[in-house]
This record gives sequence, C-alpha cells and structure tokens, in this order.
Amino acid sequence: MKVLVVGSGGRDHAIAWKFAQSPRVKKVYVAHGNAGISQTAECVNAKTIEEMADFAEKKGIDLAFVGPEKPLSAGIVDLFRGKNIPIVGPDKKASRLESSKCDTKVLLRELGIPVPEFAVFDDPDKARDYVRSVGYQVVVKADGLAAGKGSLVCDTVEDAEEAIHLIMEKRIFGDSGNRVDIEKRLYGRELSFFCFTDGYTIVPMVAAQDYKRARDNDEGKNTGGMGSYSPHPWLTDELSEKIMTRVARPLIKGIRENKGILYQGVIYLGLMLVEENGDITPYVLEINIRLGDPEAQVILPRMKTDIVDVCEAILEGRLKGVSLEWDPDYRLCLIAVSGRCRGKKGWYKGYPDRYRIGVPIEGLESVDPECLVFHSGTGFDESGRLITTGGRVFGIVTRGRTLAEAREKAYREMKKVHFEGMYYRGDIGLE
Repeated sequence: MKVLVVGSGGRDHAIAWKFAQSPRVKKVYVAHGNAGISQTAECVNAKTIEEMADFAEKKGIDLAFVGPEKPLSAGIVDLFRGKNIPIVGPDKKASRLESSKCDTKVLLRELGIPVPEFAVFDDPDKARDYVRSVGYQVVVKADGLAAGKGSLVCDTVEDAEEAIHLIMEKRIFGDSGNRVDIEKRLYGRELSFFCFTDGYTIVPMVAAQDYKRARDNDEGKNTGGMGSYSPHPWLTDELSEKIMTRVARPLIKGIRENKGILYQGVIYLGLMLVEENGDITPYVLEINIRLGDPEAQVILPRMKTDIVDVCEAILEGRLKGVSLEWDPDYRLCLIAVSGRCRGKKGWYKGYPDRYRIGVPIEGLESVDPECLVFHSGTGFDESGRLITTGGRVFGIVTRGRTLAEAREKAYREMKKVHFEGMYYRGDIGLE
C-alpha cells in the first residue's frame, strides 16, 4: 500500500512514522514534510491541495491522511474524493467545526451540549460594550484558524478590550478576526479528548496532558504546545464515559441528523471540566478537526492497533467492529523551540514571538536511538547541515514504566542537543 500524509510538523512526522510501522504499508509519502520527516518517508514538494491531489492521482496513492487543519478547511477531502482517492479527514462542511469558533458555539448550544456563556460579535465597539457589562472574566477568541494561538485569556475588562483591539482592529490573526467569540472564563481542569469516528460510531483514544504556555509554571504566552505526556494523570473510565455521553456522541449524531454532516476522521474536543453541585460538567471550549500537536507524538506511539486498519474502518463505516489496543507505558514529549537570541537586526524574543531561523542544530545524532525524535521546524542548508526553519523545532519522545522515568530520559537526552537560542520548558511531566 502507498500512503500519502499531508503536513510538515511534529504531529505529521508522528503520523508518517506510525504508517511506516505498518506491515501493510510499502511506501509513505509526505507533502510537504521537513528535514526529519525526510528520514522517515519521501517528502513531496506539493504545497497546494491541488498539487497534492495531482500527485496522489499520478502515484496511485491507496490512502491519504491529513494532519493539519488548513488543508482540511480548504476542502482537500472533497477534492480527493472527487478523484476517488481514499482520504481520512472531515470534508469542508464538517471542517467548519474548527474554522469557525463562533458558528460552532451556536451549533453546540442548539444541540444541548455544555458550552460556556458566550456571545458573538463582528463589531468591536459592541464587543467592548459587552465585556464592560457582563461582570465576569472572559476569553476572547478569533473566529477563524489561528495556529492554536487565537484565544486570549483576560483577567480584567481592560485586558478584554485590548484583546478585542488586537484581534478585530489590529488583526494579529488576519481575517480570522472578522468576528470574535467572547465567552465566560471557566475554572476547572482542562482536557484534550481525542476520538476516531466514521460518522456513526465514535471511539475514544487514550488522552494526553499537554502544555500550551511558553514558560514554566504555565506562564507566558500561549503556544502551539511545549510538551505532552500520556497516559493522562486523572482521566478515569467513568469520566471518559461521561464525556462520550454528554459531548462526543451527541455531537456526531447531532451534526449528522440535524446538519447532514457525516464526520469521518479524528475529532479533538477541547474541554474544561467544572465541578458543579457535586458533579462534573464537561464544557466544550473548542473543537478541532485533527490530531493535536504535540499530543499525537505521545498518543500514536502507544497505539498498538495498525493505523491502516483503523483508517479503513473509518472510510468503510465499520469502526464499531474495531477494538483499539494501547501500550500501558508512559510516553513523554519534550519540545525544543527557537528562543531568545541575537540576529543581524538586534534581539529576537523567541517563539511564540519573533524568532530566528537558519540556525545550525548539533547533537541530534547522539540522542539514544530508543527515543523518537519528531521534527517540527527543520530543514537543510546549502551545505546539507540541519538547521531551524520554525518556532517549534523538534521534540524528543521517551518511554518509561512511570512518568518520572520517561521524564528523566527526555531531559537527559535533550541536553545532548544544541542550537543557538534553544529553549525548552523545565517542568514537562513534573506533577
């Protein structure tokens, strides 16, 4: 079987690696990949969804799997299906669950799925009037895609007014700021909950704890993710079933029956679990239409079931007959990012702010081969040296019988690697 993976980040490296483990897969292509992915699969210089579809058709691709949200929202699934190329992922209509936070909140409320109190605005002045009137702390969210960084958590009314200004008037997230979802800030336990679904059956994966803030102790700006580990520390079977009953199953059934959307692929529920009257309510903060990054880097290495079998069951509507098997050992992913360093025009603050690229990376070849190294932002320069090309550069994934064992390995191995300005959090997995 020939497989095409779409993506160029750490999650997509993990997906390509997982397909390469399957005895059913003869060849893995990745569009468009990165330096690390090129060691796992053949990278293809196709960047538009049309170029990817043309490549898949010419190469006779048997199965495609989409990592990031942008090509899904652009309609890559519809395009591939039109050419009769099997592809895993939600179609363009279903992808609105991530590409419009505002419409999704309204839909969830209609379906009776728990969401925070919220209001939607396309006028910044009316949005400011609202945050002055509500009397509670809020989160201001850009409506569209913003690479996981479109939610601004506000402590004060002044913070909320500044968030509205940045998103709607300064347009720090571009056209994603045409509208905002302003919702009541909830306090509880945040959880990323991942499932496979064929549109009828929805099956939970194991969960992962991720770390979105840039600095230790969950301080600093939101990022795409600084690390993760799995199993999750406090997600019980009972709590998982509550999420399936209150959120996951009603969502998949509701959009199918009320909106005519058959959702096939991976769905990622961003939840806040709030204790109310002695019970826990799983409130939906957001829905994503794909695997998370860096959650995929610790979930996929634990999956013992062949990913090809899962994909075929999704596409053929028979996921009900698949039983997922998971390795009980811990996996921990520690992400190295482009941090503060000097450039020709002064200092770069470092990811998630402005960062320097083209910096040589040394020592990755010394990392214990029992570890997995998934690349996010790497390339080769003209002389073939490995260099940085992004804010998040790579992640080291370790395995341990305990979380402490996996954590110790990750930090030990990360010390072997260096590039100018390299930074990583010191508290990943420190519970």
